[in-house]
Amino acid sequence: MEKLDANTSVSVIAKTAEFHNIVLCKISAKQHSRFFRTLDDKYVDEKPEKKIILIVHGLSPMGFNTVPCLCIQNSLMKLVKIYANHLDKFDIFLIPMGNPDGIADQTLVLWNKNKSPQQACSGVNVDRNFDVHWNKSHGISSCTQAFPGPAPFSEFESRAVADLIHHYNHKIVAYIHVHAGTYSAATYKGDAVLYPKGYSDQAIDEKYTDLEAGIEEAMRNAGFKVYGVTLTSLYRWYGRVTGTSVDYSTTIYGIPYAMEFVMQPYEEYRSPQTTSEEMQDNVLTEVWQRIIDVIFSTIHKSTTPSSSAE
Repeated sequence: MEKLDANTSVSVIAKTAEFHNIVLCKISAKQHSRFFRTLDDKYVDEKPEKKIILIVHGLSPMGFNTVPCLCIQNSLMKLVKIYANHLDKFDIFLIPMGNPDGIADQTLVLWNKNKSPQQACSGVNVDRNFDVHWNKSHGISSCTQAFPGPAPFSEFESRAVADLIHHYNHKIVAYIHVHAGTYSAATYKGDAVLYPKGYSDQAIDEKYTDLEAGIEEAMRNAGFKVYGVTLTSLYRWYGRVTGTSVDYSTTIYGIPYAMEFVMQPYEEYRSPQTTSEEMQDNVLTEVWQRIIDVIFSTIHKSTTPSSSAE
């Protein structure tokens, strides 16, 4: 990974069925030597531990290679630096590719699973394999892209994410799954921020309605204008879906915020005078940086006691 002006560590947390590494990057702000704590009325050598935002890219791999900031190193680093703009508020735990088997073979354009062996056809939809309102696979063929596996947590990938949530849940304030919204730039679904729940069309939690005004305001001032950003529930975006990592993190562990970032490939809208890299930079700075800034700032304000807010 390109050097950040931050403390970073990289570790392998699991291997897939095809022996690809699942890598976790821990990113935190560089510490100064001493800090003054008002409540203690004294200087100390270490700042109190920050809360964590856990971000997982690509449990759903369909279209992953159409979005440069998810799959091309230079563009990915621009996205990581946007996350890192908030290291004064949070530590960032990032899995850059949560389903490496799923993108290893791009001969199947619509592929949205991993490559684990199954009875009829290989592959499990990893983001439907979490143990939350899991849909028993009776009647769902393993040859479909929706196959949730033979049992919850049957997959290395879902277990790796769940283990992280279990180990750090007392510190995690947000879980975010980031993926492409479609398999090609020619099929427009749009950028979206999706919140729980997928298994039930319940009323929106007020904390997510607070994000809506901020996102709308941010996009109103954006210089890059193709389409707006949708803020809605998993259920209203996909229809009923079960076993998602977003629902698992909030329903089972009570993580305060849980979301999907759905990124649209915009190559189809690029003008002849604009390079692909310039187009991606526009999308990152004028769309996703604005969205991330609003969401991360709102999370910090919502989850930080006023007596100790920075």
